[in-house]
This record gives sequence, C-alpha cells and structure tokens, in this order.
Amino acid sequence: MLEDSAARWLLVAHTALGVAAVGAATHLVLWLRRYVRGESGRRRAVVRFAWLVLALQLGAMVCGAVMYPTYKVEVRTAYLENAQALIATQEARAKAIAHLAEREGVASTEPTATMELVRRAALAARWFDVKEHWVALGAFVAAALVLVLSLWDPREGSAIGTIVVGLATVSCGTLWLAAIIGVLTASWRAV
Repeated sequence: MLEDSAARWLLVAHTALGVAAVGAATHLVLWLRRYVRGESGRRRAVVRFAWLVLALQLGAMVCGAVMYPTYKVEVRTAYLENAQALIATQEARAKAIAHLAEREGVASTEPTATMELVRRAALAARWFDVKEHWVALGAFVAAALVLVLSLWDPREGSAIGTIVVGLATVSCGTLWLAAIIGVLTASWRAV
C-alpha cells in the first residue's frame, strides 16, 4: 500500500492522464468523421492521435492499478462498504451542520436517511467496478483502432471507414464513462 501523499499524487497523475485521454479520443472521433464520407485527409495525424489515445489510456490505467490497493483498503473497504463508517460520517456531518445553523441563526437541514446513504455508497463502489471493466474493454478497442489505422490506407477505399469511426467512438465513449464515474466516485471519497 502507498503512503497517503504518494497515493494522492498518483490520483492527480491518473486524473490528468484520463482528462488528456478523453480530449485526445474526442478529437480523434471528430477527425475520423470524414472517413465515413470517403475523405482521407490528415492520415498521419489520425494515426498519431490513435497512438496518443492508447498511450494516455494505458498510462492512466497503470497509475490506477498502482493506486488500486490503497483505494481498495482506505476508501472502498474502510468507507464505501463499511456501514458503521458511513453512519459515523453522516452523524458527524449532521452535528457540524446543526452547529453551523445554530451559530448562523438559520434552520438546520434535515439529514439524509442513513440507510439511503449506505445504499448510495455501495452503489458507488459497484459503479467503480463497472468503470474498470469498461476501461479494459476500451483499451482493447483503442489497440484494435491503432492496428487498423496503421495497416489500412483510407485512399484505397472507405469500406471499413464506418468500422474505424465506430472503434474510435467506442474507445472515446469508454473514456468518457470512466471519467464521469471516476469523478462521481472520488466525490464520495478519494484516496
């Protein structure tokens, strides 16, 4: 397991690589749209972007894999899947809100139902697992896209142009899904 500071820096690197991968994949899909119409401009740039998407995605995956044992112990097991920790956190939060409301002279908000909070935390942990599976699938799709783009010249015919755009869209979609679920999971509790 990593020290807290190392895990936090890895989380920052993981996030930066993930954001860059989402941007590069989105850019690649936009450039590849013309392949469906039979146009073949910027082939070298398209191949370079496909390699960049794959490299950024693999870099983010490596950072996430190195950080995962720390996440598993300190966040998931200790917090997201631990009803007692969730209840204690909820009670401390409700107490702090009541204290602030009393100090400011405003009405305190009603705390969320504890069981609903426990259910949401368990759901966040499950969505994190879903994200990991989709990211692995997306990495294979990105590798397939690099292979196809490296071997196929769109000037020879656009018969597989739609497939290439489809691969790029699936790769991009898995990265967007991972980014959204990652942000939502980290908003519950980060490393």
